[in-house]
Amino acid sequence: MTTYFMVGTIHGGWHGHGAREMLDDWIEAGEWVLGWHDMESDPSYRKQAPNLDLMEPGDVLVAKQMNNDFATMLVKAIGVVTEPATDGHRVGVDWVRDFRSAPVTLPSSYRQTLTRVSDTPASRTLIKDHILPLMC
Repeated sequence: MTTYFMVGTIHGGWHGHGAREMLDDWIEAGEWVLGWHDMESDPSYRKQAPNLDLMEPGDVLVAKQMNNDFATMLVKAIGVVTEPATDGHRVGVDWVRDFRSAPVTLPSSYRQTLTRVSDTPASRTLIKDHILPLMC
């Protein structure tokens, strides 16, 4: 069964405070990277790294950015995992849809850098009504 993950695209802090948009690099390299290199003891990394270990080939990544209202998010790209993580940071990804030039707004809020989408009625509706149509 396919697992869906919401993944952030900014490394190095919040927008305007040392932050760097990484999606262009990742699409070119065919990967997604959970940051915190050489900071694996950081509580944020330790909280999210177990989700990275759950990613398997065929799982779907939704590259997103929170809107300032914290009630909606922008979808920037959608990819399919091609290689699992072996280094605690990177997974191989085939970025199948690119919305960088016109991000799609979704009525959802995933604030962490890496979140596994839970199997709830609301999440199933989000995937069926919003994510799957974007993959076509």
